[in-house]
Amino acid sequence: MELQSSLQFRATPPLRKWSQTPAIASDWSYGCCPLDACARSFGQFAGLVETWQQRRPAGGGLPPRSAFEINDFEAWLGRIFIAKIELDPIDIRFTLWGTTLADWWGVDYTGESLGKQSESPESWATERRYFEAMSKTPFIGIAGGLLTQHKRDHIKVLGLDLPMSDHGGALTRVLSAHIRIDLDHSFRTIAPDCTVTPFDGSAP
Repeated sequence: MELQSSLQFRATPPLRKWSQTPAIASDWSYGCCPLDACARSFGQFAGLVETWQQRRPAGGGLPPRSAFEINDFEAWLGRIFIAKIELDPIDIRFTLWGTTLADWWGVDYTGESLGKQSESPESWATERRYFEAMSKTPFIGIAGGLLTQHKRDHIKVLGLDLPMSDHGGALTRVLSAHIRIDLDHSFRTIAPDCTVTPFDGSAP
């Protein structure tokens, strides 16, 4: 079975009107890894990265969504989201939001845009710039932090963001898998051998 989705975007404010300060959501941190990074270095995410890399076109680029079946993510069901990327202005809308993620966040983001159900929906500029950078120069992304914006500051999560395309071309959507980690842990804790470039708000 192929993953299917259809959705429409709502208009959002131009990027220049968003705050350029880090999102309140984020005590979160973001990182970038090369598309061809060694899958084994991603710790608990290794199998997922390997599957994603195997589905990339022979000449490189991003794997199309149609290259995946739902059983490719069997070990992650409930802990993944799929989001569609909108450009000009940049935003993302979640077409699938796993049941475990709904338990952790306390909300179901299916059909919603980034941060819509958070304490401060307007303050997600950092994450929008992260996805904007991914759309320009695709990378495997790492994002993690506390769910403070959803009144769940006792929960810390770590997500792996895998860019996908519609037909093997430019990035159009992202598949993201998550784990819950100890409050004093980070991606470095679970994947010490993976080389990550911290995201500083500009393209990697």
